[in-house]
Amino acid sequence: MELQWPLILFTFFLCLAGGILLAQGVLTCAGKGKKMQLVSLIAAAIALVVGGIAVFLHLQHWERIFNGFGHITSGITLEFVGCIVFAVVLVLYFLMMRRSEDGMAPKWCGILAIVVGAALPIVTGMSYLMPSLPVWNTPLLPVYYLCNTVLMGGLSALVIAGATGADDVKGLAIKLVVAGGIAQLVVVAAYAVAISSMGGLYSDVTYYFDPTLPDVGMVDTDAVVGSLFTGSQALAFWLGAVILGSVAPVVLGIVARTVSDVKKLAAYAAAGLVCAVIGGLCWRSILYVVAVSVFALY
Repeated sequence: MELQWPLILFTFFLCLAGGILLAQGVLTCAGKGKKMQLVSLIAAAIALVVGGIAVFLHLQHWERIFNGFGHITSGITLEFVGCIVFAVVLVLYFLMMRRSEDGMAPKWCGILAIVVGAALPIVTGMSYLMPSLPVWNTPLLPVYYLCNTVLMGGLSALVIAGATGADDVKGLAIKLVVAGGIAQLVVVAAYAVAISSMGGLYSDVTYYFDPTLPDVGMVDTDAVVGSLFTGSQALAFWLGAVILGSVAPVVLGIVARTVSDVKKLAAYAAAGLVCAVIGGLCWRSILYVVAVSVFALY
């Protein structure tokens, strides 16, 4: 399948938004991160809006998106509901923060932020599960989005802490980075193995052609799904998704434990976030390249 950059950016920015809110929720529950609350909410809101704009760019006739809302279980409806709930929680958190005498949102807001921050990427991933695309039709997809959310949330929290002078978030934020990065590495590896073994799912298809491209031959599915480890997608997988996307942020997070200055800590986190962004975009792009449809069966 050709790359759909609006959708790639949509899932990326929703994971970023969810991660920022989730990390702030964790800090709030621990009674930390008071100075960075407002900036975190603004950053999460901006990421949500950018993601929403990106998904609209995917549509030739964006006004027809409302036709999809007629089915409550459709993927686009689930994404829309998830974004609305996320926005409501942002506003509620802000109001409770401003209402609080000490300027700190109550812990129940932190719990709500964690739940919604984690639910948004999961719901987004579930909206892409479809039998016609075996590479996407696996629980590993929403699990990857969740791990990516935790990783970017921890890194973003460290960057925001450096910008706002919040010096009490280091320990928790680094734990999020390390846990999210290691979990993401495991999921990416398992996902890559699963994809490489999916060639047999197309074995019953003896012949087909795309009605929109009748002069194009059959796709060599074994070559496509088997291209991650040693094929055409190996560089993007090993260097992008594995090394830059997962290993580098974890290493930077571990090294950052020894840094006491919040500004230097933010610099390490910013470098890790850049690596996570590159790796996340690489993996999302790979998932499009290896997504061979079996539409002839449906």
